[in-house]
Amino acid sequence: MKKRSLSLLLIPAFLAALFPAALTAEQPEALRARAAALFDGNGAAPAVEIPRPPEKASAAAEFLLETKQVLSAGAWDGSTPEMRHFLFRHPAGWTAQAQSVGLEGFLWTKKELEGRFGADTFLHHVPDYFSYLDALLAPVAWTGELRSALTELRDSTLTAAEKNARLDEMLDHYVAGLQDNVRRYDAALWAKKARVYQMFPRAYNLAGRREAGLKDRAGAGGGRFFGDFGPSDFEAIKKMGFDAVWPMGILPIGVRGQTGTGGGSPYSISDHSTVNPDLGTEEEFRRFVRDAHAAGLRVIVDFVVNHTSLDSKLLLEDPAYFVGHRRPSGPCPNQHFEQLHGGERWCVHHGGFEYGGGVSDWIDTAQIDYSSVRLRARMTGIVKGWVTKFDVDGFRVDMAHLDLNNVFGRTWGRTMPRDEFYRGLIAAVKEAKPSAAFMAEAYSFQEDLSACGFDAIYSKFETGREEGQTGWYQAMEHGSPQELASSMNRLAFLAWQSGGAGAVAFTGNHDEPAPERVYGERLPAALALTFLYPGSMLMYNGAEIGYDASVPTEHKPLPFSVPCEIDWQGGNPEVRRIYSEVLALASSVRAELGDYGIEPLWAPAGQNWTGYAMKSASGTRRKAVIGNITRGDTWFSFSGLSGTLRPGEYRVFDLP
Repeated sequence: MKKRSLSLLLIPAFLAALFPAALTAEQPEALRARAAALFDGNGAAPAVEIPRPPEKASAAAEFLLETKQVLSAGAWDGSTPEMRHFLFRHPAGWTAQAQSVGLEGFLWTKKELEGRFGADTFLHHVPDYFSYLDALLAPVAWTGELRSALTELRDSTLTAAEKNARLDEMLDHYVAGLQDNVRRYDAALWAKKARVYQMFPRAYNLAGRREAGLKDRAGAGGGRFFGDFGPSDFEAIKKMGFDAVWPMGILPIGVRGQTGTGGGSPYSISDHSTVNPDLGTEEEFRRFVRDAHAAGLRVIVDFVVNHTSLDSKLLLEDPAYFVGHRRPSGPCPNQHFEQLHGGERWCVHHGGFEYGGGVSDWIDTAQIDYSSVRLRARMTGIVKGWVTKFDVDGFRVDMAHLDLNNVFGRTWGRTMPRDEFYRGLIAAVKEAKPSAAFMAEAYSFQEDLSACGFDAIYSKFETGREEGQTGWYQAMEHGSPQELASSMNRLAFLAWQSGGAGAVAFTGNHDEPAPERVYGERLPAALALTFLYPGSMLMYNGAEIGYDASVPTEHKPLPFSVPCEIDWQGGNPEVRRIYSEVLALASSVRAELGDYGIEPLWAPAGQNWTGYAMKSASGTRRKAVIGNITRGDTWFSFSGLSGTLRPGEYRVFDLP
């Protein structure tokens, strides 16, 4: 299939950097009160009531899916969206595409544009607004009352300006009410604000970390990670400000074709259903999860969706689960390996991904075939087992975009089932545990994954949008003021909306070089703007002390190819100081503001800082952070202060 555009804005870069905050942070009660006046002059309840979920669990789950459809993704026919983003057209000729297909993206972008350029500038779109909204809402029966109210408004004798103003008020009310429904009934909403501490167990060096300052505890697991990890170890993570842990690479690693001398890649999995015995028993992992929960921490585990090891349990069970073919004799083609099963010889393709017009592969992996309905059912049962057997709270899905129907079918030349694998998988797991969350590592087709039900998606690299690259990690790496402005605007929207997947912001993880290598002197500002973000945030173990064990052949701070472990008394003292300062700042701001939202701040022409305002949910406290992530000095003038920000400098301000 042709790649679908996930675009937002087609606006000259200098205009994009001038856009104001999209929405006020009024509370739902205030929005409803203002909206009521539109329908009843005495301020009584508005004529358009916000639908509420039914009491029956299955019906409530379906209602929640429909609510997210209305707010974010619109209706889909299998793998194909039935609605496109609304396209706003400025009289000067440029266009701006809504942040999402649904009501939230439409309303955010509409009010953003009207705030900057004036509502009158877009009055030519008023008839289009009603057509778009009716098409968006029609597939969901319980929106009928709103559709009727919109039709009445469309057909009224009011002027275009009056219709537009009332439309904004009506949508303010309705969107706020549906967002309130999501907050009340989506048990996995925690993932959109999760502060995730990623651990690499085989390199974690628990004993060394304790010696470096944590409370000592006698190990009960004979040196096994999950057997030894105890309550005081979780307390240390909690004190840094995290509320979730992701022990990365805990599945058994294949032996056949294993690369390097460090124990193999944690993403060449021999058994997706259990814990690596080198790290602990299943019961020890269950205790790890219980202790984490007792400490107030959620537990996320990997789901390596795309491939297995060359000697995996699934491959031994049935090679037909994989991309390959029977071949009685002769050599296997390039990028394939031989597998014997039941007296038959198979040639199985190595796990891979589309690259440069062909397929690039990982030579220690075997490619799972998601065109197989049997494989989909088998894998769904395996993933569901992690919540029923171990009570984990969520899954970080490795390279999630590779197994969407359109990507997989094109890459491997397969005819795909009508429905997406992820839609069925996520529904099945959430039926077993409604609070289970799915976090996608994905670098394209983010909105497709969101429509499938993912709760959060990496904000690293996203170029499928008309305003350019909007991934937060790469925007910081590049240091381009325009790219930073676009990505900050995207992050702010994703933190505000509730119908689609949130963003996972990070300055590094197990795949990226150590943050101090990436950002250099710009590190403090990169950390401050990331760690203060109210959406989901991820930090990799060892980063907080500046530990970097990368080797010339592998840039990871904790390489997979050679033995390594964190020296908790080593690292970089200056980087350690910076992390300590920013982690303490983030904890302090959260303690002061509680739950808060953000609005992007736009630097005046000639100033290249990046920042956002933070407003508590109660509306009583406001702060702002600005920082310089570019490679040159910049002037700043903000909140009555002015001066020069060197690369990496940041400021936090109280706002009236």
